[in-house]
Amino acid sequence: MTKILNNDLGNDVHFLWALSKDFGSSGFRVGVLYTQNEVLSQALSNLNIFSAVSHPMQAVLAELLDDEEYIDTFLNTSKELLKSSYKIVTEAMDEMNIPYVTAKACIFVYCDFSSLLPEQTFEGEARFASLVQDGARIVLTPGHSQRDAKPGMFRICYAWVGVDVLRVAMDRLRLVASDIKSGGWEDNNFEQKIFYKGN
Repeated sequence: MTKILNNDLGNDVHFLWALSKDFGSSGFRVGVLYTQNEVLSQALSNLNIFSAVSHPMQAVLAELLDDEEYIDTFLNTSKELLKSSYKIVTEAMDEMNIPYVTAKACIFVYCDFSSLLPEQTFEGEARFASLVQDGARIVLTPGHSQRDAKPGMFRICYAWVGVDVLRVAMDRLRLVASDIKSGGWEDNNFEQKIFYKGN
């Protein structure tokens, strides 16, 4: 956005960036805010006292960000891994006939599981989320927790695990979807079913 706006951001556009997404290092707790809004800048300046980045961490980051060859290799590898993981999830959604928002550059797929809910309410969304979590051991982020107005929307993070684990998760999700589509919500024991082997 800074390039598109020729670095004329005004008071309403702010640039936020952190190492957590691009470098998978959320534990570093380092981020950047670039703003031209003086009021916002002054309001946040007092926070630096409580959230300053330590000198050792600054040294590590300066060395990391200065190594352009490493960064190019790392980001290109990450991009390819993300593409592979994204493909695993979207192919599974296509097989299950689950609509999703096509991603351009992201680490999530936003999916519409509303057709699998026992009822079109947030209570139904919660029941489905519990079934997936307890019965298949898959954690999905419900749309309700992201302020979505439509029950049944879920966010799948495909960047958190490797492709082998992701394939297992999608296989389990297929089993859940298959059981529900075959009339499983009417079965009183359905929510006690296990869709995985072992622990």
